[in-house]
Amino acid sequence: MKELMNRVTLKINEIFYSIAGEGIQVGRPMTFVRLSGCNLRCAFCDTEFDAFEEWTIEEIVSEVQRHPAEWVCITGGEALRQNIVPLCRSLKGAGYRLHIETNGTVTPDPRLFGLIEHWTVSPKKPEIAPGFERITELKYVVGEAFKESKVHENRADFVYLQPESSEPGFTEKTLDILRRHPQWRLSCRIHKVLGLQ
Repeated sequence: MKELMNRVTLKINEIFYSIAGEGIQVGRPMTFVRLSGCNLRCAFCDTEFDAFEEWTIEEIVSEVQRHPAEWVCITGGEALRQNIVPLCRSLKGAGYRLHIETNGTVTPDPRLFGLIEHWTVSPKKPEIAPGFERITELKYVVGEAFKESKVHENRADFVYLQPESSEPGFTEKTLDILRRHPQWRLSCRIHKVLGLQ
């Protein structure tokens, strides 16, 4: 099995340790495994995810173990575009708690729901792909095109709204929507405020 793991590779953009800055996990120390590539090209995205190196599962786990966090966030790009089941199994077997961030356009492998504890879906399209058995939090980016009527609040435990940028108009729009929907929550990118990655 270990020999097989050494042959399985993923396209990794970067692995780093930081503090979670968004949503319900805000403030939690976390190791981030950023996978390369995305099926969307959002104009407001500030992530450079096209560059990558091929890493084996063993190499990824070894790098994660260099950092002190109990939680690992698998993100992108779009993390579900690659087969992350072997990675999640290895990380779970090593005692880590797993969090994934996805744009909700790719149907997840059902095996992931027994491995990943915290699911963040940040929709950039009106509909969410089928197959999401569980969504911990929906995190919507509020910009020019955002419409509150498209929020799938019945699909998740929590709904977060995050202003698209530091543009005051988007912040005011977000706060105005929250006045009408007090059951939803504000997500600010605290890691950016603190100058963290």
